[in-house]
Amino acid sequence: MELALPAGLYGMAVAEPAALDRKLDGNFMYFVEIIRVLFMLSLNYLVTGLFLFQLWRMNEERAVAECSGRILLLELGCVFLFEVRMLVDVRKSLSIMSLLWAAPYPPPSQNNAGGSFGHRYISTRSNSPKAGAVLAKEPQEESMLSRMYRKVRGSSANAQWKLEGISRAYRIWCMMTVGVPALLLSIVLAYLGGIYIMRSADEGEMMTNTLAVVFVAEIEEFLYVAFTSDAMRYNLENMQPVDVGLTNRQRLASWFASSILYPVMTMCVAALVVRYTRRLDCQDEALSWQDIVSVAVQAAS
Repeated sequence: MELALPAGLYGMAVAEPAALDRKLDGNFMYFVEIIRVLFMLSLNYLVTGLFLFQLWRMNEERAVAECSGRILLLELGCVFLFEVRMLVDVRKSLSIMSLLWAAPYPPPSQNNAGGSFGHRYISTRSNSPKAGAVLAKEPQEESMLSRMYRKVRGSSANAQWKLEGISRAYRIWCMMTVGVPALLLSIVLAYLGGIYIMRSADEGEMMTNTLAVVFVAEIEEFLYVAFTSDAMRYNLENMQPVDVGLTNRQRLASWFASSILYPVMTMCVAALVVRYTRRLDCQDEALSWQDIVSVAVQAAS
């Protein structure tokens, strides 16, 4: 099986620093790109955190408007679709962490090289393509016959990004700055966004609020598309995947998780959010689990 980084700001924050080369990109471009990636990542966390704080404040000021259960089916539908959207982000975060775990390590001779963190990190690039994150090594002057031969063989593969040889320290850094924060933000947004949908004033506002919280989940993609060059997006989207060997037991577990566990878990989370919010705001008219299950079964049939 092949694991690939997801195309987005989180994938760029993992792949681009590993692909930068001070000799090819130059010192100025090298440090500017590292600062830019860290700034964009911090900006994404800051803006998303601001929206999460506002969602929490609005949730504290509102309550469920319809406690009779008249729009229970719409509540379950909107919350379920939003939780499905958040499951995509959760799986993306887990995929990044799995990829960092499975990426090939540098050879022992390079991995044990002494020196600072920067020295160990640079030594792991000996197996990387002869191209940086921004610039590529241009061919030297050559004869017409050589140019024709190079054109036939092609050189685009030499500039393909890959994660071979990244150090253990770099993996831990990416886990702590990309994988874990992205996972936590997705879980918090799934919780606050579901309650925000439930506490809508009417049916129309409930559908509008569903789109609003989905917009918060798309902030990372907006920043990535708006402030990343076409060449870098192409490099990330065509990055060399990491080959991972799977046994039949692992294939069966992957199938079970995607086909059965994730759908059931998402429906349970949606029902739990609906039930929890109604218990907070509708103590006198709170619906039982039997009511919620019966409505869900009627909708499925």
